[in-house]
Amino acid sequence: MEKYNPSRSSSPNHRKLKMDIKRVKDTLYWLYYQYLLITCSYVLEPWEQSMFHTITVTVFAMVVYTAYVFVPIHVRLALEFFSQIFGGQPESPVSIVN
Repeated sequence: MEKYNPSRSSSPNHRKLKMDIKRVKDTLYWLYYQYLLITCSYVLEPWEQSMFHTITVTVFAMVVYTAYVFVPIHVRLALEFFSQIFGGQPESPVSIVN
């Protein structure tokens, strides 16, 4: 009786999935390497790198949050402003209540 060999019985889909995961992993590593090169943080000591990454992630998160909260408000106000300039009918407070 033959022993079970997982590599022999792996299906083409399983091998394709492993290749896709490896490709994604390699792409993420390449992007991280590019980030290190662009920011020149590869020359920092490990504790300096961790501080730099923490500050960078924090600033990026604050920018994303601010854009998520405030950009839609400003876009709506800009659309209202330009619709009034170019002849749009202003909304009546009565129509909002009804």
